[in-house]
Amino acid sequence: MKTLLRGVVFWVVFFVAGTLPVWSQGQDIEGYTFIQGASGGLVCLGTWTPSRDVAMPGTCDGPLVDVAQLTALSSRQSADRLDQLVSAFASIDQRLAAGNAQLERLIEVTVNNQASLDQQVRQAGEALGDAISRRFDEMPEEMLANDLFKESLEKLKEDILKEVDRRYLPRPAPAKKK
Repeated sequence: MKTLLRGVVFWVVFFVAGTLPVWSQGQDIEGYTFIQGASGGLVCLGTWTPSRDVAMPGTCDGPLVDVAQLTALSSRQSADRLDQLVSAFASIDQRLAAGNAQLERLIEVTVNNQASLDQQVRQAGEALGDAISRRFDEMPEEMLANDLFKESLEKLKEDILKEVDRRYLPRPAPAKKK
């Protein structure tokens, strides 16, 4: 009977010890100390100091929060930070849109200026070519009496006009964005 009583006491102590809260042991995960208490899982948000005595609870220097409460608080903070990020990205998007609009206007102005410049260069080239042709055509008839000299002058005139055309040819205008 004594042996049976010892066995029962052993199993009762073993069973009770297994179900008692383990306050003195905490598990550190990402800067938080998780403690299994009588009411369930708790989190020490401060510094957890385990007790030297296994039967005594440790101490938390800071708030001791239920895991469900910590999850709710963390979710709320995450949602708030996500809202802040969405607002920041919306602001960046607006600034980029404004910058893109300004860039498109600058490109349009640049294309228009380049087209105007090309037209002025083309007109200057045409005027120069006309002036060269007129000067060659105004040469006295006595100078043009020699056919060989006349052919040389015509060749020189054509070469000069080709060089003027080459230098004053307008560049192709960049394609406008649609």
